[in-house]
Parts: sequence; structure tokens; C-alpha cells
Amino acid sequence: MSDAHDDTPWGPEDDARVRGALMSLMDDVAAEPLPEPAFVRARSTAGGAPRDLRRRRRRSFTVIAGLAASALVATGATLLVREGVGSTPPAATSTATGDPALQMLDSDEWSAALGLPVASTQGSTEPDGQCFQTPQSDSWDRRVSTLDDGRVVSGQWIGTTTSGASTPPTEAIDQAVALCEESYSVTQRVTEDLPGGATFRSWHARGEDGATYWWVEATRGSSTSYLTVAELDGKSYTSEEMRQVAQSALGDVDLLATSNAS
Repeated sequence: MSDAHDDTPWGPEDDARVRGALMSLMDDVAAEPLPEPAFVRARSTAGGAPRDLRRRRRRSFTVIAGLAASALVATGATLLVREGVGSTPPAATSTATGDPALQMLDSDEWSAALGLPVASTQGSTEPDGQCFQTPQSDSWDRRVSTLDDGRVVSGQWIGTTTSGASTPPTEAIDQAVALCEESYSVTQRVTEDLPGGATFRSWHARGEDGATYWWVEATRGSSTSYLTVAELDGKSYTSEEMRQVAQSALGDVDLLATSNAS
């Protein structure tokens, strides 16, 4: 059987080798069968020590079962080690409290939510109009969405507390909003509780040049998502529409299905 620390993937040849070992045990048993009762009785009559056939059969069965179990345990251990080799596929950002994972919106979802053709959603520089600075103390993922002409239309961060505490890292969002308020006028603030123990906050802001933005927070458990939306090409959005964006980040709303139904 292959070394449990070998990095070679477990394959059909390893299975065949283990099966062969088990079959060899069966062949050994078949080659040396237990004696018939008449032979044991004759030996006892001739002065040999009497044998308890039931005990011998039990002992033989125990030995065989032990060998088979050892082979299977070794096989299982090898499989477990091999399962641990390599990298685990990346998953959505989960919370430390076991709550459902928060989701990064893709280009199709942003297009459905904003009514604009979002061409790209990927990790990039920070989008305009959000003032957010990624903290170093927690784990944050970041994506930026752009239109065909390269204009940034939305941004999203997902942050998870890494200290083991159940408190989400919303202070970073509070700091971003406070920083933005130095150059933007907040015209609307909304705070709501959502199903599943989640919360939603949104701010609508206007810049000195007349450009308008939404800043959105969606929080559940120890994770939070900060989303920014620029109202481009004459588009304007309501707090209810931003709530749907937040619920999509929480995994509670399918923006594509909602858009198709409207």
C-alpha cells in the first residue's frame, strides 16, 4: 500500500493493491482449513490434548477480522491524508458564528440591480465616491464593477472579524461614511432589521459636483458587506432597491429572478 505521506493521488492501482491483500488473507484461510471434528476426537483418544473447536474458530475468525480491519484502517488513513493534500476550493466568505455566508455580487447581478450593462466585476482599485480604506485588522475581500467605458459603477467589500469575536467589523464602515461626509452631503439615512438576524443600513449622498451615490451596509453574524453605487447616466435608485442589493449580498434575494419578474 502507498505511503500515507506520499503526495501521489490515490488511484485504481492502490485500490487493487488493497483488494489483493484482502484476497490473499482469504486464500491463506482456504489453504489451511480447520480440521474436522472426527480428527480432533481421534487425536484426543490417542492422548493428545483435547481441543475446543468453537474457541479455535472464534480465535481464527478474530485474527482474520483483525487483519482485514487493519488493512481497511490503513486504507482509510491513507485516504484521509490524501484528501488533505492540495488546496481547498475557495468558498464564499462565511461567518464565525455559523451564519450563512455573505456573497460577492457578479456583473450579471449588478446589471440586474442597476439597469446598466456592467461589463466587469473584479478585484481592483477602490471605486470613486466611497472613502473606504480596507482595515488591516480584519479579513476583507474587495471587488469593483465597471461599465463598458471603464467608469466605476459599484464596489463591494466583505469583511469578517478574525479575532474570534462575534461582532462584525462595522466600525470600518462608520469611519468611511464619516470621512465621506466631509466632502459629500448625506441626504437620506436608513437603518432596518432584516430577516435572519441581519441588519441593513444605507446612506444617499451628493457630491459638490452634483454626482450622487448610495453607500450600503449588510451585516449578519460576524461578517458585513459594504457596497457603493454611483447613480450614472440619469439613473436614480431608492432605498428599497438598495435593500434588495444588500439582501442579495446576504444570500437572501436573487437579483436576476427579481429583475426577470418585474
